Amino acid sequence: MEVLDMAISEKELKLLMNFIKDDLTEAKESDKEEIKNMKIERVLEHIQQYLED
Repeated sequence: MEVLDMAISEKELKLLMNFIKDDLTEAKESDKEEIKNMKIERVLEHIQQYLED
């Protein structure tokens, strides 16, 4: 039986972590609740997308 390599590369992981860091930093620094929620929702969507792939 063939084993499929489904791991993400180190480069992809770094890109994801940088995206998460940047969006969460922007959410933290925002004074507007709507912006905070939008940034957090975007991060959660990207994490979910990576988990599904």
